[in-house]
Amino acid sequence: MRVEVLFVNEAGVTAETVEAPDGAAASEVLGLAGASMPVGAGLAVFGRRIEPSTKLHEGDRLEVAGALVCDPKKVRRARAESQGDVRVVTCGRHGGRRRLAKTAQ
Repeated sequence: MRVEVLFVNEAGVTAETVEAPDGAAASEVLGLAGASMPVGAGLAVFGRRIEPSTKLHEGDRLEVAGALVCDPKKVRRARAESQGDVRVVTCGRHGGRRRLAKTAQ
């Protein structure tokens, strides 16, 4: 069976097609691709998380995603703090022209 193996990391995505025996587990296919399971990485088939022991089928796309480089919650918080007071910028969406005139004063 043919399985496409995608390696996803901060540098980008690399794809490789592997010929594997029928009913091969994800870890076996990873070995046939010449890679090992990186520490902290996750496996998925078409975006759905799987275990290394999951059996793959013909035409599956095995995705190997690296560990997170940063905490998404901290990044969102830092971005919100750098934007400052958002109410002044977005007040026109819900109040129209009159509300904009009030905040500009």
